[in-house]
Amino acid sequence: MLKYSTYHSIYDEGTEVNSAGQTLGSGVINRIQEIAKVLSDGLSLLLRKFNFYKIALFLLLIIAGFTVVGNVFAGPVNLAKQEKKVVVAPGDTLWSIALKNKPANMKTAVYIEGIKRSSQLTDSHIRAGDIITVPLF
Repeated sequence: MLKYSTYHSIYDEGTEVNSAGQTLGSGVINRIQEIAKVLSDGLSLLLRKFNFYKIALFLLLIIAGFTVVGNVFAGPVNLAKQEKKVVVAPGDTLWSIALKNKPANMKTAVYIEGIKRSSQLTDSHIRAGDIITVPLF
């Protein structure tokens, strides 16, 4: 049987019961409410001061920028429409073959990479008599 000294009514002022069945004094409850109010006021000040919409727009632009940059660099390198077979003559290098066959607006080093990929070369060494594939753009 419960004695009156251990019984606390939920209707008594200044006393609350937590989930464990223990009573909390009004001082603790007031302190928790004060902390919650300070946190709430700080958050609302932050959102007002920095304008939430500006922050969201800024983050959206950053994400979009990384997406565009990623798509540019991850795009296909081999945009060749056709290919041409070339027999390597004595004294020819990939550089000289690239200068003869590349488009005017393309860098020679990029075109050499295209030659290596289309010819399935692992390095830049070629010999006279080799047949290499040259992409045509």
